[in-house]
Amino acid sequence: MRVAFVGTGQIGTPMADRLLAAGHDLTVYARRAEVRERFAGKGATATDSLADAARAAEVVHVAVYSDDQFAEVALADDGLVANLAPDALLVSHTTGSPATIRRIADAGSGHVVDAPFSGAEPDIEAGHLTVMLGGAADDVARARVTVGAYADPMVEIGALGSALVVKLVNNALFAANIQLVAQAEQIANDLGVDTPTLARVIQESSGASYVMGLIAMMGSTRTLVDAAGHYMRKDIDVVREVVDGLGVDLGILGDVLDGGPARFTPRPEG
Repeated sequence: MRVAFVGTGQIGTPMADRLLAAGHDLTVYARRAEVRERFAGKGATATDSLADAARAAEVVHVAVYSDDQFAEVALADDGLVANLAPDALLVSHTTGSPATIRRIADAGSGHVVDAPFSGAEPDIEAGHLTVMLGGAADDVARARVTVGAYADPMVEIGALGSALVVKLVNNALFAANIQLVAQAEQIANDLGVDTPTLARVIQESSGASYVMGLIAMMGSTRTLVDAAGHYMRKDIDVVREVVDGLGVDLGILGDVLDGGPARFTPRPEG
């Protein structure tokens, strides 16, 4: 298929590489010349024009960092929505508010799928990224053709925005688990047990968890938070915005998110 890709950062670059390897006709939008040169050298078309990328595509994948960035590339006068063909599909991997992706769909891009994911670069490179899909059945079926270049499993959730709900709940639970593990680590350290010993033993015991497994590998919750804390901060803020707007109570999950010793801070500007 003719695919355009917007957002070739840490996650988007291996996604785009997999799309090329799967034989799709890829156009990459990038502002930086070195990124355009990299993909051109691999056989992709490279452009610094969102409009040109959109016009050439049957499917546009977007993997930018935040809701604001997604809205910017989608809704700018020379952006994606204004230049997509009427039957083109817009697939967003950005974790953000369901309201944003619905607003983009309402702005004129009628074929939109929210496709948030769980995993990292090694999962993409292996073709085993977990991707959640929300949207009309026909649009989701079309999205599977290209998303399948790097995703397995692909889990169909429901209407547009529903995949983002699952992703946000997942990330809130992940952040809460980090807080609980950070508290357990602090208690163990105060009682004279070091973090590697704690993590190794708990991972073989009934208190095992995905987060404790990361701590066993990385050495401490501080290392994990330094690497991923800004993602947690962004997603926690979106979760709170969404549930507050709907009048939903986070209950004990909300208490844990910011009540533990881990400090999730925003990504530095620039």
